[in-house]
Amino acid sequence: MQDIDTTSTQSLVDRYYEEEKAKREREQTLAAFTMRLDANDLAMLNVIARRFRKNRDEIAQEVLSNALIDLFARLDSGERKLLARDADEAARSIADEIAEENGIRSVEVKTGVWANHDRQITKIERKKAKMQESDNRPQANNPDNDDSDDDASQADEPSDNQTLTAQADNTAMASADTNPETDTVAQEETKETEENQPMSMFGS
Repeated sequence: MQDIDTTSTQSLVDRYYEEEKAKREREQTLAAFTMRLDANDLAMLNVIARRFRKNRDEIAQEVLSNALIDLFARLDSGERKLLARDADEAARSIADEIAEENGIRSVEVKTGVWANHDRQITKIERKKAKMQESDNRPQANNPDNDDSDDDASQADEPSDNQTLTAQADNTAMASADTNPETDTVAQEETKETEENQPMSMFGS
């Protein structure tokens, strides 16, 4: 609760002191780590830090922390579990070294951090595997599609009986078209025969 003799503006100074103290305590829990970057990487790090008004060490720390999780997730599941156990065991001893280096009694460190990451990653992998399996199952167990395609192709192709019937009709139509020519030739031959016969003087 704010003191009655302290104004709202003065309380800001108290908050700044608290933030500074928390930051200093946090820095005492961190180990120094020196990196060497080429000009392009360092330039982008500086640009991003300047854009969001952050210290480039803070940006580099967060980027490296996220990158380690990505690398850890890419490991084989069996090897990932072993490395998680080794990292969690080493974290305690590293925390003691940090405390000794910074001149403090101890550093609080979360236990089982990488084992927890391993469990979360394993859950995500199993969920993805089930989703892929469910997506592939309908395609593999759906023979109706092939049957329907066969039925459709059979429906489009004419049957043998229909083919024979159509051929018979075409033959009949062709013979019907040739009959008039045959009849005409026969009539002409009959007419010529009648003209060549001698006519009687007395008539028929």
